[in-house]
Amino acid sequence: MTSSDKGYKNVDSVIDDIRQEFLFGTVDDEGVKQFLTVTQLAEKYNVSYNTLRQKYSAPEKWREEREDLKKKIQEKVNDKKTDHEAEKIVQIDSVYENAFSKLRKLTVNSIDSKIADKVQSYELINFANTLITCYEGEKVAHGESLDQDNSSGWDALAKAFEEPPDSENEKE
Repeated sequence: MTSSDKGYKNVDSVIDDIRQEFLFGTVDDEGVKQFLTVTQLAEKYNVSYNTLRQKYSAPEKWREEREDLKKKIQEKVNDKKTDHEAEKIVQIDSVYENAFSKLRKLTVNSIDSKIADKVQSYELINFANTLITCYEGEKVAHGESLDQDNSSGWDALAKAFEEPPDSENEKE
């Protein structure tokens, strides 16, 4: 008795649909993706299981291909998620960089508007702390770390206030 005697369809006529459904699954009525076995697909498409397995699924290694595809798809999903998260971080960094820049300008303008005799020591400390916060914030916004290897904001501030070397001392 042949497969056509049992009322089966010719596997060759629906093999592309069966293979696609096996590899990529189908979405059921409830919206859930499901992956059918070769046996289930043979029943669904009314084809001979033995012919489907022996002629196509086993020699073409459908199961291994499906696992490889799942891994590749998951990698692409993870890449997209990573790109999306990176874009959000870039946008946040841009906002912080802009805010730190404005804060630095306000601080410098406040310092410039003060008369030297009228500056209180607590104001100098506040200005210095604000400038350091801006300096470090901009470094972080540019992707730099504030590890011990990097100079801190206080080092940068101290360097800014260093007196230039005396030209006579340089000649000696």
